Amino acid sequence: MKDKKKKSKTIKPKKQRHVFSKLFTIVVIIMIFLAVLFFGFCVFIYLNAPEFNTDLLYKQESSNIYDSKGDLIATIGMEKRQIVEYDELPQILIDAIIATEDSRFFEHHGFDLPRFLKASYGYFSGSNAGGASTLTMQVSKNTFTSTEAEGVEGIVRKFTDIYLSIFKIEKDYSKKEIIEFYVNEPYLGGSSYGVQVASKTYFNKDVSELNLVEAAMIAGLFQAPGEYDPYINPDKTNARKNEVIDLMLRHGYITESQAESAKAKHIKDIVKPQVKTVNKYQGFIDTVVQEVIDRTGNNPYEVSMDIYSTMVRSKQDAINNFYNTHKFKDGKVQVGIGMIDNSNGAIIAVGAGRNKTTEMSLNYATQIKRHPGSTAKPLFDYGPG
Repeated sequence: MKDKKKKSKTIKPKKQRHVFSKLFTIVVIIMIFLAVLFFGFCVFIYLNAPEFNTDLLYKQESSNIYDSKGDLIATIGMEKRQIVEYDELPQILIDAIIATEDSRFFEHHGFDLPRFLKASYGYFSGSNAGGASTLTMQVSKNTFTSTEAEGVEGIVRKFTDIYLSIFKIEKDYSKKEIIEFYVNEPYLGGSSYGVQVASKTYFNKDVSELNLVEAAMIAGLFQAPGEYDPYINPDKTNARKNEVIDLMLRHGYITESQAESAKAKHIKDIVKPQVKTVNKYQGFIDTVVQEVIDRTGNNPYEVSMDIYSTMVRSKQDAINNFYNTHKFKDGKVQVGIGMIDNSNGAIIAVGAGRNKTTEMSLNYATQIKRHPGSTAKPLFDYGPG
């Protein structure tokens, strides 16, 4: 009996060791499989990542048109944008953006692992843990990849942004340069691209002059400019502004009293009214644009240019005044006028037509193909004669 008991006691540990050995082997195999799978996924991301074209990081500015004295007439472009450098940004705006979009921006190297794990847990648990994209990853998304966020394509896009952020953008550019890319690129509502034009549009001031409330509103626009456009959804914009204020308070950028004061101000009271009017010199602008296209093949609305024209403002104002004050028979009567400097042949003023309300519409001074006929006799023959 004693021998049998001893035998059973020696067999049991061997079986346990055998089971543990099998489990260990299985775990090792699974880990190797996952490692190979992850390595293969990384290779896939590397091979399929878009070309890192650094030119894309530098966004297109608007074109500027100047008169004969070098004074600005108009700023035009498909995307109305004015590039600003980091040193031109007020600290309050930088603080608002960092607090809202990427609180550890100056600490990480393009990828915030704790935030990523938190957001991933929230995604799989069904709670709202916030986004995982750093400012650098958002630059990558807006410039090189896409906004795809669902399914396998969304996962691939996210890891592609991580790769580009760590090994391309953060490797070659400073934190200040990345912030410049971030603030100059996006559409921010109100037909504005970048923080400088947004500041001009909403507050009629340079971005460097923004105060806390204004900076918080603009920082809040980056997440969803269409939804938080103050001209479309002012109450949503104000609520978003208050969220930014709360985040700035949480991260220690402002005091409790500053937060309360800023939240008490509604954006309806600080955003200037939206006025959609065509430039009063639009007729001359259209003439200049068309000549530039004819001469260079490039459209100033699509290619950034500084254009110095021959327009004499006083002469152009005289034509505009004639259009506005003369008593025409009815609203259908149109008049095309061209004024030339006889000393050098330069076009100094253009009357492209009455009641001009759109850009690059029919120019009655340069695009009408009809012959003036006998109506020209008093102007070109009898009068001078």
